[in-house]
Amino acid sequence: MNSELELRLLRSFCAVAEELHFRRAAVRLHATQSAVSQQVKELEQRLGVALFARNRRRVELTDAGRSLYGDAREMLAKAEATVLRTREAALGLRGTLTFGLIGAATFEAMPALMRAVRDKSPEIGFRVREMTAREQFAALRDGTLDAGMVRAEPRTADLQLRTVWREPVICLLPAGHRLAARDRVAIGDLEGEPILNLSRDYDPAAHDLYVGLYRKAGFEPRIVQEVSQIATILFVIAATGCVALGPAGFTVLRRDGVVFRPLAPPVPQVTTRLVWNPKRVSRALEAVLDCSAKLRPAAEL
Repeated sequence: MNSELELRLLRSFCAVAEELHFRRAAVRLHATQSAVSQQVKELEQRLGVALFARNRRRVELTDAGRSLYGDAREMLAKAEATVLRTREAALGLRGTLTFGLIGAATFEAMPALMRAVRDKSPEIGFRVREMTAREQFAALRDGTLDAGMVRAEPRTADLQLRTVWREPVICLLPAGHRLAARDRVAIGDLEGEPILNLSRDYDPAAHDLYVGLYRKAGFEPRIVQEVSQIATILFVIAATGCVALGPAGFTVLRRDGVVFRPLAPPVPQVTTRLVWNPKRVSRALEAVLDCSAKLRPAAEL
C-alpha cells in the first residue's frame, strides 16, 4: 500500500471515528463528505473488513474499527513527528552535537548547560567525549567537534571562548589528616605536604592555576604525583595521603577516605570556558550558545 495514500485514508478514518459523523468529519478535514466517505470505503476494501456500522441515524465503530483506531492514531502521530524533525533538520535546528570536555566540566558546568538546552530546545542532543584542551582545539579546527569545555585557556585567533562557569577552589584531604578537622584550610597550611596535581599535558590552565596559588602563598609546592583522571585524584589522595586543590564541583563525588574543605578567604576561583570554531556554527550550536550565555559567568559571582 502506498504510504502517502495510507496516511490520507487513515486521517479520514480517524476523523470519522472521533466525530462518529461523516459530515462533521468532512468539515474538520476541509473536504467534501463524499470524499471522506469514499476514502473510508477504500480503506475498508483494502483491509477487507467493515470499520463502521452505518444506518440513517448513527455511525458506530465496529470491533475491527476500534482495534484499528489506536494504531492509526499512533501511526499518524509518528508521521507528523517525522515531518517536523525533517523540517527542523533542514533548518539546522535538530541534531546531535559532539562536545569535548575536560573531566571537571562533567561535575556542574556541562550538566547545567544540558539542562538549559533541554528546557529551551529539547530536540538537540549531545554526544560527549573527555578530551584534553589541546585535543579539543585540534578537533574543533578539523570539524570533528562542535564545541568543547576547557579551563581559562589563552585566546586563539581562530577559536572563540566564553566563560560559562566559575566555582571556588577547595582543598581535598585524606580522612584523618591534621587539617581535616578544620572548618577552612589556608593554602599556606599545605607547605611541606605531599601534593597531588593535575598533569599539565591534560589541563595546563588548571595545573598552572594551582601551582601559582601555592607560590602566591609563599612556598614551592612539593608535588609528588601528577594525574590526568578525576577518579584517580580521589584514589591517590585516599591511598597515599597526598593533598590537592581542586574545583568545588568535586564535592558531587563521594569516596571513603577523602574529605573536602573550603579555603580560607580570599577564596580563589576556577573558570570553565566554552570553546567553539566560529567558522563552523550550525543553527543547533547557535541555540546552545544562546543558552550558555545564561549560565554562571564571572560577573554573576
